[in-house]
Amino acid sequence: GMLDVLRVLTTVGDISEKAWNERYDWLARRGDEYYILVVCNTEKKVVGTGAVVVERKLSGKTVANGLCLNNSIHNLGLVGHIEDIAVAKDQQGKKLGLRIIQALGFIADKVGCYKTILDCSETNEGFYVKCGYKRTGLEMALYNTDKK
Repeated sequence: GMLDVLRVLTTVGDISEKAWNERYDWLARRGDEYYILVVCNTEKKVVGTGAVVVERKLSGKTVANGLCLNNSIHNLGLVGHIEDIAVAKDQQGKKLGLRIIQALGFIADKVGCYKTILDCSETNEGFYVKCGYKRTGLEMALYNTDKK
């Protein structure tokens, strides 16, 4: 089901049902941080998926010249991070990806995110521009080779 659709996006690996269920339960316990959208067809087969992860910006106190200053990043705002957008190959070109992006953006807005961001390949940039997103930076990554 869902893992097959995610294989359209990236390498999934050999994940047992037990490991999948443990991760799902872990995510579900964080009900206001992870929002996973799953789209099924009339035969109840998963044909699309995506997620929005809500980041809570930090606050703190800084001491400068003997003065204690209260600082917060974007007024302790929330940022929605869209992740893992995937549509089954036989469903691509039917605007399902657009609808998934719109639904996740709606969720991010309703939970109070002041912005919603995502990373994508240059190949997919045109699709996300059509969805209303614009290029604002450059993605960087550091992969830990000893982690799966």
